[in-house]
Amino acid sequence: MKSNYLMMIFIFTWLLQAQDVEISQGITSVEIQANDKYFVISREQNPESYLTNSYALTSRPSPPFFIEPFQVNDKVETYGELEVIEFLKTNSGIFIDARLENWFEESAIAGAVNIPFKLFLEDSSKRDAILIGFGAKKQSDGSWGFTKAKKLLFYCNGAWCGQSPTAIKALIEIGYPQEKMKYYRGGMQEWQLLGLSTVVPKKEKK
Repeated sequence: MKSNYLMMIFIFTWLLQAQDVEISQGITSVEIQANDKYFVISREQNPESYLTNSYALTSRPSPPFFIEPFQVNDKVETYGELEVIEFLKTNSGIFIDARLENWFEESAIAGAVNIPFKLFLEDSSKRDAILIGFGAKKQSDGSWGFTKAKKLLFYCNGAWCGQSPTAIKALIEIGYPQEKMKYYRGGMQEWQLLGLSTVVPKKEKK
């Protein structure tokens, strides 16, 4: 009886180890092209892995770290992980890491470009250059035209992080079309909790 029980445990453990940890049913990885590079997004295959970095923390002092609403507003769509992957796979727009550079350099989602949220808060030549890169056009009266504006997808550290919502709200004030902005609320914490691939930008520069 005991030997049968042990055999069942062995078979169950073997089955767990033999199965792929998939992104969605039948999809184990997705290849994307971004910033003139190719990346493969997949999940950690060890079913016993868990986070040991700062994203394992459950609580952070507030202010500044309050839990953000699920939606920035009813016009800016909130994305989950599968929508983020589809956005990257289809090259649907600009994927923006709105965190400060020191966060980005340590760990980021492949395909993201780092544009810290603070750059959107004040009128400057740097912000003008960013908006032009987004497809906006500055009018003779100083206002902005967004006829050819690109779709933007923002993320930051997670549901407790206000960097992406702050960037989105600043762009709304400028007049950027809200329906062309998306918000990945889960951010780095949720991405890593699901074992999805990340990159270390500071290592790629070397």
